[in-house]
Amino acid sequence: MAAVLNSNVASLWASKNLQGAQSKMADSVERLSSGLRINRASDDAAGLGITNALTQQINGANQGVRNLNDGISMVQTAEGAIAAAQEMAQRILTLATQGANDILGSTERNAIRAEMRQLMVAIDGIGGRTKFSGNSLLNQTLAGTTAITLQASNNTTDTITLAAGAFRNIGVGFLTHTGTNAGSILTNSTYGIADGAAAGTNAVTDATSGQASTLINKINVTADGSLNAASFTAILTAADQYISRLSTQRSLLGAYQGQIEFTVGNTTELSSNLSAARSNVQDTDYASETASLTKGQILQQAATAMLAQANQMPNVILSLLK
Repeated sequence: MAAVLNSNVASLWASKNLQGAQSKMADSVERLSSGLRINRASDDAAGLGITNALTQQINGANQGVRNLNDGISMVQTAEGAIAAAQEMAQRILTLATQGANDILGSTERNAIRAEMRQLMVAIDGIGGRTKFSGNSLLNQTLAGTTAITLQASNNTTDTITLAAGAFRNIGVGFLTHTGTNAGSILTNSTYGIADGAAAGTNAVTDATSGQASTLINKINVTADGSLNAASFTAILTAADQYISRLSTQRSLLGAYQGQIEFTVGNTTELSSNLSAARSNVQDTDYASETASLTKGQILQQAATAMLAQANQMPNVILSLLK
């Protein structure tokens, strides 16, 4: 190399290497301090795209788990309400069995029917007050088909559909009184096929009725003065059918809860695996990065020392000029 004064090539190279060492050290310090290997797109453009795609899946799965847990709470709320109604229906069944006994008189049977009606009022009240997040849970008519859909992840097709049959109205429903004797089906004995009235005089349209519509009609069907064992046998049959329908409804809700719980487990595992995959791409490997930092520190010190030496090299020219 020629001995020149205007361009200290050795100093330029030493300066360049010092800048490179300092840049790598800055990258290592940033990664070690943030815990992330990718802090900006220039660190790893492809890796950043993979990380964002994985983050989308993870966020969707995590929210899906929360959605499904809300769904479990909703199903449990509905099932608990049906269980309470079923317990009261069992009492109606017991009372109907008692009323079917021929040794009872009309006073006793009227008292039994009065208790049955109050139990039906309570059952209807359960259906009305059973709500979740302000939404009525047991309001599906017998002809209703509105299902409830739970979103399990950010995939629009990843859903669990709960059929309308699981959320049938457990009360008397929406019965239409078309006869001459107006009144409440629950509180007025002259509603339905009423006391002393011929069939059809006070007709009821029950195409959109609740699960208990048949039972309340049987309770109201006979005139007070002609209550007999046959009346209570009909109530007994209707109560037995009503309890069976509630059992079917509860079983469906229980099956849905099991399905949702398994889906929660699977979605939670999916989120964990995706998080591990994202960590491999995005997070800092501290063992590797601390080794790079140590290497950078040594290179910086060496480059600084060599730059000092290179800056002294033009002094040789002075000795030539003496």
